[in-house]
Amino acid sequence: MKQISRRTNPTDLKQIDRKHFTLRVADEVGVGRSFWLERFDYKAAGIPPESRMSCIAGAGSTEQYIELGESAAFQRKPAFINELARDKPLRFRFVFNLPGEVRLLGYADGVQPVDEAGNLGGSLVDIQPMDLEGPIWLLELPTVDDPEGKPCLMVERSIFPTAQAAVAHQWFVALVMPEVMRQIAMLIAENSGALDDDGSWMGKWKEYFSSLGMQEAPDEDMPEEWATAAARSFAQGGQLRHQFDRIAAEMQGDME
Repeated sequence: MKQISRRTNPTDLKQIDRKHFTLRVADEVGVGRSFWLERFDYKAAGIPPESRMSCIAGAGSTEQYIELGESAAFQRKPAFINELARDKPLRFRFVFNLPGEVRLLGYADGVQPVDEAGNLGGSLVDIQPMDLEGPIWLLELPTVDDPEGKPCLMVERSIFPTAQAAVAHQWFVALVMPEVMRQIAMLIAENSGALDDDGSWMGKWKEYFSSLGMQEAPDEDMPEEWATAAARSFAQGGQLRHQFDRIAAEMQGDME
């Protein structure tokens, strides 16, 4: 599902902030996966109430198109998305057009369901439970030129049914999250100037790496060293340090 961006948006469409949406996903045994839009603040988004809203749900190379009706009175009934791949992160795009017009009025890319999103580095990484059929976790990285892309950490649903269950487990956080950080930092280090590119998702990481005390520009000749340093700085942060202390206490039998 190709993203719309300043580079691929020649008609000056209105870009709508994702904070105006509340999206939820359900996955029931014997029924399948569905989603519904719980909230859309059309007034704050600056969208005419009579405009028509549609959703393009995607996962990997699979997509489904769902019409949701008027922006001011959109359909809240769950829509099934069983045609989408189950081993790829879910992505949702919302588009708007006025009645009787084909030309788009506005769009919102990368809207995530609130029950599936986790946090790493101020929501710079999503966490989604998936049917991985073997691995406990896999990291999916967006393409370098995707301005709205975001790394997605997929976790095995049978073990971690929600993102919150994964981030609340100290062993998962301690063993997985530093490696997630290292892989992301490695990709950024291998793309010279990525942190200064506002047209790339990588540019959003500049401030976060700075908060870790990292040098702003990775050394092009030593990307692995820079990525490892980023993982170490991340692991020494307050939240990770607390998890490591809990694990040490558990190993030493000090926890009740």
